Amino acid sequence: MKLPLAIFHGDRNSIAAYVRTHIAGSTAGVRLFEHSGRHQLDREVGAIVLEIAEQLFEERDYLCDLADRLGPGENPIFSTLAALGEKVSRLKPTDLFRRTETTDLADLEAMRIALSGKLAGWDSMLAVVDEYDELDRAVLEGYRDQALQQRERITDAHRLVAKRALGR
Repeated sequence: MKLPLAIFHGDRNSIAAYVRTHIAGSTAGVRLFEHSGRHQLDREVGAIVLEIAEQLFEERDYLCDLADRLGPGENPIFSTLAALGEKVSRLKPTDLFRRTETTDLADLEAMRIALSGKLAGWDSMLAVVDEYDELDRAVLEGYRDQALQQRERITDAHRLVAKRALGR
């Protein structure tokens, strides 16, 4: 079966599907940040991670609202699969019985990757902001700027934890 090309580029369906994909990623991201923030060995790092988790939850709400305005809302199958993937990612062979600094470090590395993906999402929507009435430039720019700040804070936390986990 051949799908119509319009599904893949340049129409309302494509932006709606794109937003739904980012909702699924956001679901996994919120879970990662919440779980890791509660379990970080360094309480200050944990507080930073939990603060960002709250921001991510608000961003996810915005994405869900945006998806509803663009067409069919959140895809529960994608979001469930993303959440399951996040849970599986917690399994680390060296850390099965206790949390270690290397667990914290691996979580922070996953967070850096997640934040970079999220930033790319805001940039992609900004690239087409004038083509869709549902997209608000000021809101998207605000979330992009917030993503830059979040990534900087997590990068700083990552460096701190890396020194502890890998230093002599």
